[in-house]
Amino acid sequence: MLKVRKLKKSDWDFLPKWWEKYNQEPWLYTENFKDILPNLGFLVHNEKQPIAAMWLGLTNSNSALPTAAISDPKYRGEDRKDAISFLLSHVTNHAKELGFKYAFAWAQEGYMLDYYLKLNYEKFENPSYELIKKL
Repeated sequence: MLKVRKLKKSDWDFLPKWWEKYNQEPWLYTENFKDILPNLGFLVHNEKQPIAAMWLGLTNSNSALPTAAISDPKYRGEDRKDAISFLLSHVTNHAKELGFKYAFAWAQEGYMLDYYLKLNYEKFENPSYELIKKL
């Protein structure tokens, strides 16, 4: 059974290792990943282990920013895609519960773009994709 919870301090024991394994930019250029991430982060897990994490940036406008999704590079369970979809849905719904009217995100082809599109975010054709969803 998949569950989502807020990130804990102890999650930082393994989260940087996930980014290093994927060799993801811009995360590898920072001294401390937490310096550029929003304070509000979530983790999806099953009964045995963490699967993926994602952050939600809060703004002073009507838009929240779901960002920086990362998954365990070693985890290949059958529920992996469902877990990432579940996490994105949770983060988007959390933004709505906080009173935001829109969720504004960036995503890359072959990485998170399909997950956003399945949740009815709208895609604008630019070299860097921007997605928005009315909440």
